Amino acid sequence: MKIFKVAKREYLQRVRKKSFLIVTLLGPVLMAALTLAPVFLLRHTGEQQTGMTVIDMTGNIYTQFSEALSDTLDDGRPIFNLERLAVADSFEFERVKPSLNEQINSGIIDGYLYIPEDVVQEGGATFYGEKVGNIKTVGKIESELNNIIISKRLKEEGMEYSEVKDLFRKTDLKTVQIQKGEERESSFDIIYMTTFIFIMVLYFTILMWGIAVQRSIIEEKNNRVIEVLLSSLRPVDLLGGKILGVGSVGLTQYLIWGLAALLFSLYGISMGGSPAALQAFSLTTMVFFLVYYLLGFLFYATIFAGIGSICNSDQEAQQIQTPVVMCLVFTIIIPIVIIQNPDGAFATVISLIPLFTPTVMFMRINILMPPAWQIGLSILLMLAGIYIMGRLSAKIFRTGILMYGKRPDARELLKWLKRS
Repeated sequence: MKIFKVAKREYLQRVRKKSFLIVTLLGPVLMAALTLAPVFLLRHTGEQQTGMTVIDMTGNIYTQFSEALSDTLDDGRPIFNLERLAVADSFEFERVKPSLNEQINSGIIDGYLYIPEDVVQEGGATFYGEKVGNIKTVGKIESELNNIIISKRLKEEGMEYSEVKDLFRKTDLKTVQIQKGEERESSFDIIYMTTFIFIMVLYFTILMWGIAVQRSIIEEKNNRVIEVLLSSLRPVDLLGGKILGVGSVGLTQYLIWGLAALLFSLYGISMGGSPAALQAFSLTTMVFFLVYYLLGFLFYATIFAGIGSICNSDQEAQQIQTPVVMCLVFTIIIPIVIIQNPDGAFATVISLIPLFTPTVMFMRINILMPPAWQIGLSILLMLAGIYIMGRLSAKIFRTGILMYGKRPDARELLKWLKRS
């Protein structure tokens, strides 16, 4: 059939482009960087010694504090190189601060810690340094200082910290998701991150390849190639072939990315990562991902094809496509609402509106499987939307594809629809 010949031409024309190869290969490269870079940096970026001056206004914390920060580097040197500075009062501290700041700027020390006299009662201390964004270093200082303060408060109440410290042990909350009576260990972080990544991929690929159909039509209009093609093709074959060909390019891209992501996940698990990451690539998830990609692409591609048929340049098309793009944008700014209540009225209604169904319904499926009738209804509504938008776009395409010059207004578009 001629429609498949057009689809083949569109497919081969795109997959042979350097831009397609670059974008497709860049995806796995980015995944590899995100997966392997933390492991590489952890192994090859060692800790550095931190030189710190401690101003202990209480006079009885420094000794315990220096003993608590006794960890060493691989070469045996202490991680924290502490030096105590005695000052008489807060006024003298203010006088020596400029000198300490200069030592930081000169690289003599990395920072200084000010422990006020009322720290046990008020619980406030201040760390001055150039690299205050070093979470590990600052966190260690805060943690050990906090333990010392708590121990002193307990001692004032007649208790020993060593005897009651287990009472402060953190409780780890494990989450187990129940679906259809079956238990499945789950993690909110994994669910949220994988769901968000999937819907972002859906958003970008539906938008990217939908607009690719639109641009293809505009380019062939401007090059007058369309007139040659229509001499041997029906408009509907040309339109359908373009949509099928470009959609197949997206599927090829997904296949490459999916295999790469699976390999990197397996590698991450072999390096000691959590097997829960593989939940993101379950058969159910991947099937629904492809289903809603195809439905979303066909729906939006027919809309973008209609826009391309009535425009003569990308600038004109951008003005008209903005409301359509905003509908897709809406679906990526509400994930937190859907995740918190995936079976609520808002999520249910939004997921059944064809403009929002591809990403929102997939989001719901990935978080908490909705009733089968809702999934079936969403697919039927998407198919109905594709059929309606396809009919409208085909009618606009038949007339608009050979129209040049001024862009038609709404009244003229209605005339086109009536004549077709």
